[in-house]
Amino acid sequence: MFLNKHFIEFFENKKEKKLDIAVATVIETEGSTFSKVGNMMLIDSNGESIGVLGSKYLHEKVFQEAKKALIDGKNYTFESIPKDESSGHGTSKYEIKPYFFDKNYSNLGELINIDLVYSLLIFGSDSHVTPLVLMANVMGWRTTVVDVEIKKEFVSQADVLIELEKLEDVFTMDLSSYNVSVILSHSPKTDDKYLQALLDTNMHYIGMMGNRKNMQKKAEIFNLIDDDRFFAPVGFKIGGNTAQSIALSICAQIEAKKNGKI
Repeated sequence: MFLNKHFIEFFENKKEKKLDIAVATVIETEGSTFSKVGNMMLIDSNGESIGVLGSKYLHEKVFQEAKKALIDGKNYTFESIPKDESSGHGTSKYEIKPYFFDKNYSNLGELINIDLVYSLLIFGSDSHVTPLVLMANVMGWRTTVVDVEIKKEFVSQADVLIELEKLEDVFTMDLSSYNVSVILSHSPKTDDKYLQALLDTNMHYIGMMGNRKNMQKKAEIFNLIDDDRFFAPVGFKIGGNTAQSIALSICAQIEAKKNGKI
């Protein structure tokens, strides 16, 4: 399971403040449940938290168990069983583990690790890229923007900006750490270079913006007709034509691919 980058920001903030942290994790589910196995919630010793596991009642229970765990240093488990069997809600089991600043949080750093964050590589930095960066940030993905001349006013909220001295420098980049990529450079010559650089990677999603006819030709030229990684034109058909709706369609498609739905 991939990690939301905001959990890392939360962890680093609490570490800086020397606060203890309890981690609530879904360890079992049966039936229909809001959270799935592996979903987490972090609670610090001041009662601040990050993550959503379910209802207000469930969160209150998580906070109670987290408080106990941080006081006595023990692990706790509990089940959430629906009171009304006709509600359609399933049963979930949770584990609460405490991690202490004075013990260097034990192995929490292995659990809250930047290498576990889902990473999106974006080629292009014009104004149409801004909504995609913002939406990917909401999703908790790590965003990296690459361009020959980066327009920082449009992509300043990306996690990493990489400015190439020349287009061919993309072939010297190590692209192995990225999960997905979207090409939004709006230049056929530039698009081809970026696409060529991505073809030998293990990314499970490569999206490209363009009209359907040109994208069909692109798929034929690069032998991508039967390649299930290649999505061009990028994004689901949702009927919108604004930069925001396009960003929504792209993120929805990436999320579907990440979760094995397409």
